[in-house]
Amino acid sequence: MNVLRRLARRPKPYRLRDLRRRERFRPDYDLLADFLLRHLSFDSAIDVGCGNGFLLERFQGAGKSIAGIDISPDVPHLLAKRLNGAVQVADFGSAVGSFDLACCVEVAEHIAPERSLALVETLSRVARSWIYFSAAPEGQAGRGHINCRPHSEWLDWFEARGWRLEDDATGALRVHLGKLELAPWLRGNSFLLKANGVHQQPGDPESSNLENAASPADAGAPRRPLEARG
Repeated sequence: MNVLRRLARRPKPYRLRDLRRRERFRPDYDLLADFLLRHLSFDSAIDVGCGNGFLLERFQGAGKSIAGIDISPDVPHLLAKRLNGAVQVADFGSAVGSFDLACCVEVAEHIAPERSLALVETLSRVARSWIYFSAAPEGQAGRGHINCRPHSEWLDWFEARGWRLEDDATGALRVHLGKLELAPWLRGNSFLLKANGVHQQPGDPESSNLENAASPADAGAPRRPLEARG
């Protein structure tokens, strides 16, 4: 029985059939990417667990320097050709480089629980200014969900490594994601974190854009304790 439990909790990389099915989520990921492009100031980005490369395509189209990493050996077969040189097929721990923005979209719940801190450390290592992070909380069903945990745990781990939750930015993002069609869970699972020591100056594009995006009251900006929303 213990062997069966361990097998059930092993990560299962998406295969080509799974990735093709995920193409239907492209408009929702475009919605997310458009917010990040409009409201954050960044020139480079990495997507850890990039899958189909939705975010990377959008970022590249906006002139950003990009990189991606995914464990699935079938990812290169589905990526847009212009992304192939930018995406590495490997475990997330192999991510290298330094980027203004690191994204990790609904990957955390698919990894072995004992590797949770390794994921946080990887994102903290490759990101310079911003981290966009989303993860399924306890009780959110889904294929391969073996590591659903309270959002507060992830945020505590990030905070211990110098990353603070940006309430206003996260709230504005969640308002924007109210337009999601097929992946509504992204709204309540999404967080924007900023590196300690990185400060917005009055008049910065990201500062003024976020002020115009939504007020904290409208956004329902997250406050601790954080649990599943939406």
